[in-house]
Amino acid sequence: MQGLRRVSIITFLLGISSGAAPLTAKDARIHPVFGKTAPESPEDLLGIQKQVDSVLNQAKQATVCIVGNGSGSGVIVSEDGLVLTAGHVSGDPGNKVQVVMPDGTKLEAESLGRSAAADSGLVRITEKKKHPFVDIAPPATLFRGDWIFAIGHPGGFDKKRGIVLRLGRVIHRSTNTIQSDCKLIGGDSGGPLFDMQGRVVGIHSRVSKKNEQNYHVTVRAFKRDWYRMLAGEVVTIDDSYATIQRKGGFLGVKRIPHSKGVQITGVVKNSPAAQSKLRAGDVISRIDGQKIESLNSFRTLINKHGPGDKVLLDILKRWEGGTKKVEITLGNRNDFLPAKKPTGPGQ
Repeated sequence: MQGLRRVSIITFLLGISSGAAPLTAKDARIHPVFGKTAPESPEDLLGIQKQVDSVLNQAKQATVCIVGNGSGSGVIVSEDGLVLTAGHVSGDPGNKVQVVMPDGTKLEAESLGRSAAADSGLVRITEKKKHPFVDIAPPATLFRGDWIFAIGHPGGFDKKRGIVLRLGRVIHRSTNTIQSDCKLIGGDSGGPLFDMQGRVVGIHSRVSKKNEQNYHVTVRAFKRDWYRMLAGEVVTIDDSYATIQRKGGFLGVKRIPHSKGVQITGVVKNSPAAQSKLRAGDVISRIDGQKIESLNSFRTLINKHGPGDKVLLDILKRWEGGTKKVEITLGNRNDFLPAKKPTGPGQ
């Protein structure tokens, strides 16, 4: 669905017309289609379309483009003009930015605080008037497999095209992040992710070229840092852990959130992880006995160690089965940085 030229889900997928009455927000969770792994009939698709239609107008009216630290998106969540966005979109506290409404009206605004750990950010519209807004969902009301929809301003504000909507499913949810299969591109960052009741459940944060590698900041992460961001602070790390200076210890794994910790998606060649035979698919659930709650806590628990320090990992072995404890000596991060190409004369 795109702006004024929105194409129905049914027409796009099956080429047929729609006619059912919209679902109410109360019915959104109990309608049969939302309990299925995939739509099984035209009626299922009609149910999805009508539910989105019933909440889309309010969602669109509250979704804005933010121009300042580049161009991104955001969503208004209070009548007095408080905007949720990504931290890398809002920028440093006190920045002057412009909020562009769906009709093209430009409003002056100011960046409040942000979290460098979760990539959450707040912006306040400074013009005193009543603004359209949407509700924020309670934390932990979204689950893997749930239907969601993402909207934003991909590529920047375009009044003729309008706001762009993408329908998708939740692949994974952790404390700080939601992973979805909604297709996002540059300019969507900071835009809202909605549940089927039209409530904000996340904010677009990391945009990937691969559909299944897009991540959104959870409302729980926003609410945890809420008062500090309102006060104009920069939160540097998950509040569940002490601020620890990065000491350079290096494990050498690429990872994504997992319900039991972090799942390895790749291993750096010749790294301590590779030498210890860690593999893509393995899940690291604890470090030195401490449970991994999020990607941030994983980084924190590794960063408190330096090169040569030993860490004890609890590993859920995907391929072999079972849990193993593996002691690994961390390497030096600088040894694994890409070599810089020579510049200047004689290159």
